Amino acid sequence: MENLKDVLWAWGKTKGLEGLEIYAFEEKGLKVEKKDRKLETFQPYLEKGVAIRLIKNHSLGFSFTTSFDPDDLVFTAERAYEMALSMPKDDYEFPEPQEYPGIEPTRKELISSEKALMLLEQMEEAAFSYDSRVKRIQEVGLSHRQGRLFMANSKGVEASWFYGGFSLVAVVVAMTGAEAQMGWEWRTALTPEEISPEEIAQNAAFRAVSRLGAKPLASQKVHILLPPHIAVEFLELISEALSGDNVLKGKSALAGKLGQSLFPSFVSIVDNGLLLGALGTRPFDDEGVAQRETYLVREGCLEGFLFDSYWGRKAGQGSTGNARRANFKNPPTVGLTNFYLEPGETPRERFFDKLPEVFEVLEVLGMHTADPISGEFSIGVSGLLHRKGEKIPVSGMALSGDVFSLFKGIEALGSDLTFYGNIGSPSILTGKLDLAGG
Repeated sequence: MENLKDVLWAWGKTKGLEGLEIYAFEEKGLKVEKKDRKLETFQPYLEKGVAIRLIKNHSLGFSFTTSFDPDDLVFTAERAYEMALSMPKDDYEFPEPQEYPGIEPTRKELISSEKALMLLEQMEEAAFSYDSRVKRIQEVGLSHRQGRLFMANSKGVEASWFYGGFSLVAVVVAMTGAEAQMGWEWRTALTPEEISPEEIAQNAAFRAVSRLGAKPLASQKVHILLPPHIAVEFLELISEALSGDNVLKGKSALAGKLGQSLFPSFVSIVDNGLLLGALGTRPFDDEGVAQRETYLVREGCLEGFLFDSYWGRKAGQGSTGNARRANFKNPPTVGLTNFYLEPGETPRERFFDKLPEVFEVLEVLGMHTADPISGEFSIGVSGLLHRKGEKIPVSGMALSGDVFSLFKGIEALGSDLTFYGNIGSPSILTGKLDLAGG
């Protein structure tokens, strides 16, 4: 991919540009999916792409292509050039070369088709053996990818990285009589060896079986336990307020609160682009700035925000190494590397022993309707009410409030830090909240 630079640099010299950047990748992968125990998808794939950004007369242009052919690259660059001529002027500037942290990539051959099918069968068997009420495997799926990223800019930045990722998902149905309930679980990691197919299936089966016989309860005040798969949704909502672009746009409730103690002293929130063995770890971000560890909340105190180069300059502090692209078809924006809530020391099971009643949320509905600016949410919840050793299945309840007040009311954190994608959380135990029911 390094030869792409030669083609575009030669073209750029004729255009009087203030800056030119290329972002290219090549990836191979395998996607396998079974539905109702029948093979639905078996898709090996090869993908590649190039994104081009350039600065002309202080305006930014962007375009992309799936071809590495020199003529196609030049055509794509011309489209980016034309875009820049019609865009408003602004403070655009590409990063300077810098020293990157020494990180070794995890390189792994793609999983074989035989191994992939075996893992899916293991999930199916583990789900059925978990409980006799598991009657159907709605879906099991697997994805494995390996690729190489290359980027360079006209200021001298040049970097490459070998990346990978593996994921498993299971969706199962438990039944008793005419009642059917669904449960799911998914997990991602760098390699297949880091994920247990049996654990994925058993977690999905547990959530399905636990909802059988669920009914609404009367409205009440109760301690709430958010296990990791639910807690990460609330943490993702908080991440919106910690994004520097939202702060500068007036779209963050945390603007103007740097240095203030907002949460309990045992709450720390980190974005760590150097976290060993994590999906978002690499030496550089998606515009060539060195990634790093950034404490956003340390011991309850708001310590910082996340920035890419553009918004970092606007804030007068520079980038935190958090430029991210949804894919090569999008220019970089402020994004997360490995974003997580630091765990506590209490095993999750101890929460149920210490309190007379705890409502454990197993499913939320409507989280997408939460307001990313105010942090306000109003969601449907179902789960288990733990009462003196008894587990009562509950559904049809509602929980509302704002995520900042919820985090301010955290009473304890579990030791079970778990990542879903690049967002991780331990179990969260809150103070008593209003749980609205029938």
